[in-house]
Amino acid sequence: MIDMQVKPEAVEVATATAPASRALVELEGRIAVVLLSFLLALVVAVFLSSESQRAVAVPALVILFSFFLFCVMLDGRVKSGIFGEVGVIFSGFVVAYSVIPALNFLILNFHFPLNFDALNFAVLNPRPEELGTHLWRHCLFAVTVMAAYLLARGGHGEASPDVGSTRVDNWVVAAVVAMVLICVGAISLLSAPVEDYYGHYTRFDALSPWMRRFAFLCLILKGGGYYVALTLMFSDYRRFRVPIVLFVFFIVAYELSYSLGSRIETLSILLAVACLYHFNVARIGFRQGLLYLGVLLVLFTAVEFYRTAEFDIQAALRDFSERGLSIATEFGAVFYTSFHLYVERSNGTLPEREWLMLFNDFFTAVPFFEHTQFNSQYWYARQYFPDSAVPPQTMGPIADSAIWGGEGDLAVRGLLTGMGFGLLARWALGRRTRLLRNVAYVFVFATCVIALKYSLIYQVSQMFRALAPALLVAYFMIRLQRAVRPESNCRRSPSG
Repeated sequence: MIDMQVKPEAVEVATATAPASRALVELEGRIAVVLLSFLLALVVAVFLSSESQRAVAVPALVILFSFFLFCVMLDGRVKSGIFGEVGVIFSGFVVAYSVIPALNFLILNFHFPLNFDALNFAVLNPRPEELGTHLWRHCLFAVTVMAAYLLARGGHGEASPDVGSTRVDNWVVAAVVAMVLICVGAISLLSAPVEDYYGHYTRFDALSPWMRRFAFLCLILKGGGYYVALTLMFSDYRRFRVPIVLFVFFIVAYELSYSLGSRIETLSILLAVACLYHFNVARIGFRQGLLYLGVLLVLFTAVEFYRTAEFDIQAALRDFSERGLSIATEFGAVFYTSFHLYVERSNGTLPEREWLMLFNDFFTAVPFFEHTQFNSQYWYARQYFPDSAVPPQTMGPIADSAIWGGEGDLAVRGLLTGMGFGLLARWALGRRTRLLRNVAYVFVFATCVIALKYSLIYQVSQMFRALAPALLVAYFMIRLQRAVRPESNCRRSPSG
């Protein structure tokens, strides 16, 4: 006689596999939507654009929809929300620094005024086919980064944020904030008067060697102190929510004023705030994240208008009324230099370069040295802009690949970059109750654009250089707290 009774084990297996099956079906449906949307956009681009426009529009669409597909696939593998993933933020920067230049080319219909980038791009008189070919190089880098990140990241392994386990006493936070403020004051006193944007980079040149080293030490403690202080305050958001607002407002205003319009530090601070809010307060959804990044894009553009007008609000408004709405030229910085060097490479006219340039990013972890001799950015300035006080253009992995191995080199750089970010996220988000993991991840998340404008190795070198001193100060304060108040050992601190 056949036993028609259902065994309990079978019920448990069916109950466990049902949500997984529904999630898989939902993921496949979202992937299908992205692919169908891409095909529709591609058909529209083919039928509504000219041949020259298609040369640029097609690779730009591939880059954009590859990012959407990457986000959908990653969302099916992680539990903490993809806006908190460094791979998403970095890939978003790659998209912005690729698609926005392409959009500008289409708007201008490939007619570039001589002052298009204030440097050398218009002089090259680029053809649409050449621009399209270089966009495919950007696409190669983007796709290899995203594929390697998915491979290295894994999924479903991260721990839920444990806000209460990382609380520290008020005076520990106050000590780190005081360190930042003291460094701000010292830097202001040691700095020479600065009248323009480029003078910001030479403000300490008149100091003696030892005083210059002291100024650089203050810069290191200040920069690393930002991330340590914010991480400590966000570990108990309810207690520090008002100080957080005041602290962020102060350091953003200070950095914009101090740098005379340099936006990288301000961008990093605001991204750090978003990352910490996402993990410690409330999860930021993908749409909310895109809106936040859009606000940062507007801020970037507004600061550029203001800086270009030499910080004259009336001149900025007049320039805006004459030129109309435009996107910050910063987003073309990676494209223009790399395009120029690939043109030089194809013509066989690349200047001589020293092999130590390959390893310069490792050297930058050593503090108190300029590291300019083998820096590819300074090499580029010496070769093409010898009269410039500081390098007027950025480089990055795409430009560096033109100097060395071409497209094959670029693919390897993309794979290593994506693998590095993926392994870091896997390590840091696996157990988020230690100060080192938290601060390291927040720093890399907030400054990941450095990996696009320089390299991932350079970014990691800067992490060791900037965070180590500030972390040592915080660690000393936490140990002192435990010695003075032994009862605080009853609750775990971020150092253990």
